[in-house]
This record gives sequence, structure tokens and C-alpha cells, in this order.
Amino acid sequence: MRTLSLSLVLALALLLGALTPGVSAQDEPLRMGLLPILDVLPFYVAQEAGYFEEEGVELELIPVSSALERDQLLLAGEIDGMLNDLISTGIFNQDQTRIVIVALARKAYEEAPQFRILAAPRSNITIPSDLVGKEIAISENSVIHYIAQRMLEQAGISADDVTWRPEPNIPVRYQLLMEGQLPVVVLPDPLAQAAMVGGAILVMDDSSLVETEFSQSVLSFRKEIVDEQPEKVEAFLRAWMRAAEDINADPEAYRELWIEHTNVPDSVKDSYQLPPFPTYAITQPEAWEDTVDWLIEQGIIDERPAYEDTVDPRFIEAIAPESVAGDPEAGAAVYVSLGCAGCHATEGDTVMVGPSLAGLAGRAGEEVEGLSAAEYIEQSIVEPDAHVVEGFNPGIMPAYTGLSDEDLANLVAYLLSLD
Repeated sequence: MRTLSLSLVLALALLLGALTPGVSAQDEPLRMGLLPILDVLPFYVAQEAGYFEEEGVELELIPVSSALERDQLLLAGEIDGMLNDLISTGIFNQDQTRIVIVALARKAYEEAPQFRILAAPRSNITIPSDLVGKEIAISENSVIHYIAQRMLEQAGISADDVTWRPEPNIPVRYQLLMEGQLPVVVLPDPLAQAAMVGGAILVMDDSSLVETEFSQSVLSFRKEIVDEQPEKVEAFLRAWMRAAEDINADPEAYRELWIEHTNVPDSVKDSYQLPPFPTYAITQPEAWEDTVDWLIEQGIIDERPAYEDTVDPRFIEAIAPESVAGDPEAGAAVYVSLGCAGCHATEGDTVMVGPSLAGLAGRAGEEVEGLSAAEYIEQSIVEPDAHVVEGFNPGIMPAYTGLSDEDLANLVAYLLSLD
């Protein structure tokens, strides 16, 4: 197994754990370690709006300067939870369950990617095939490394076709790219967009992974907190989801708060479009198993952490509305990512492989007695042969049973907007 900084931290923390109690008292606040990144915005929105207080949970937000510092604090029991990623979670739980994922915090959308592969300004690298034989700078054995490899594979390029150059410091990686000292790098947004404003060339981004949801960040707590203080975790998530819904409804209202609490490049602080935040969603087995596959293939971990031990959906299930109202804009992104436009027109009476969806909102509620428009559309997505439109054959449209509840609700909302 490779020697990793986090592995060393784990070893030290386990020694300290024998001496230091790890569980907060019931009357102590939940302590969350936060990097200054876009993903943590709902924490500050909920804090400013008083949602944590309204939900009866006292929360202490502890800024950290690096993932390593965050992980050290959590392993020492000095913070109770954090926003992290699946790679980090897999390393934490490689030989026992130390942290538990309780919700999805952010993910890549078609129009809002999280990571981008960028080429240096004025380089001749413009399309994925140009990357073959090139050196790509990454944070080795991190989520950036993992997502970069999966992006390449989506474009038909093997990880062996490129050379991976470790450069863990993201600002340094950015600077070396802009100076032309690095030919290709992988950067997160919004820094990636700042690089593009400065002349860096976008080669590809993780919007190609939207359907798989491999590119995501998560909300995690120490296992002791989840087991012994579940009411605090649930209250925290209710406040978080309220904040995420506020951001999705009016992202511009929170631009100043985003700039105040995270590292935002000056060149994009006024122009960057804040992305949607997933609500009432949690990591699905496909994304977790693929992450673990990669960690084992890379020799980063030996043991396979089980999905059931690592991901706890009960909190989301407890707080999610019976019918989650979908977001038509996010649903449009789902529609594109699934390739629906290749078979269905959304304007006029154009007939492609399948019937036109123009005006669907006005007629869907009248198609099947007893089914509302939303119910008819949802069933047609997950069971397409249940209601075959006259003049078309069954067995052509695939059943999209793997969609998350949120993506399905958003897709239905988009289709209901086609009036």
C-alpha cells in the first residue's frame, strides 16, 4: 500500500484516541470543520438565517485551512462532522467505520461542473485526444485524481495514456498553469473558471459524470455522533436543507456571503454562477462502489468498506417531504444528461424516435384515469412500457430506474413545464 498523509494521520489519531474521549457531551454543540470552498455555503446561509437555532441544534463552525487539518481534528475528536468527499471517506473507513455519510452536499450538474481539465494558455491542447502522452498535474490519491481518471475514461483515454504529476497545492497548480510551466492541470470551480478567464483552455469537465454521480461531496459525521446523538444530526440536516433550498431559489441573494466565507478569485466573484445544491439526497451504491474500486486499484486501501456501514440514509428519509418539489432548471440538465433530446422533441409536433413532448403539461393529467400529470410522467420515466403512446412501439425507451429521487423529481418538474 502507498504511504499516504491521511494514513499517517489515522495511525497517530488512533494512538491519541486511546487517551482522549471522542464523543461530545449531549449538551455540547456540534462542531463542523469547514474548508473555505463553495460547497460549504449552506452552512453560512443556515447560520445567518437562524435555521440551526430554530431547529434546536447549537452548531460551531470551525474554519480549517486544509483537508489534512480537517481530518486531524476529526480523528482527534475535536470536530464532530465535516464536508468531505467519497475518496476521503473510503480512506477513513478502510479498516473500520470511523465516519458515516448522512447526505449529499454537492454534485456535478450538466451546466455546473465541479472539476475541469485545463490546458495552459496558448497551448495546442484543445480536445481530450490531445491529452495522450501529456503530463497532468493533480493532487495525487485525492478526489481530483479519481475524477480526472474517470473523465479521461469517458473520453476513451486510459490513465496509462497520460503521466500524472503530483502537485497537491491547488493555488500553486493554478499559477504554474497560467505561467505555462504545467501543460495540463485539474482544478475545481470556481478557480477553474478564473483560469479560463485568464486564457486557460477547457479540455473537458466532469459534466460527463452527471448520470453516475461519481463527482460529489458529502456531509459526514463521526460514527459515535451518528450512533449516540442522532437527533442532533437530524436537526442539523433539516437546517442545511432549508439553506440549500434558499440558495437554489435565489442564488444571487447569497453571493456576498459566498465571497465572505470562501476563497473566490477576484476575476469571477461577480460573474460566476452559483450552482444548485442537491436536497434530500444521499450517496448511491454505484458511486460508492466505484470509488472503492478505484481506491483498491490504486493500492490506497486494502479492505473494502461496505456501503451499508458507511452511508446512513435514515436521516434523509426522516426529513424529506413526502413529495419533493422538483426544480425545472435542474430537471432540464437531467433531461440533457440522459440523452432524452435524441429521441423527443420539446417544441412543435416534430416526431423523432419517440413522441413530441411539447405541451405535455397540458395533456399528461388526462392520459390515464386516476393518475395526475406528475404521476403519469414519473411512471412513464421509470416504467416506459406502462403507457405507450398510440403509434409507437414498446420496448424502445429504457427504464430510468436508477435516478435518484431528487433527479426524478427535477425531471418531472421540467417536463411539467413544457406547456
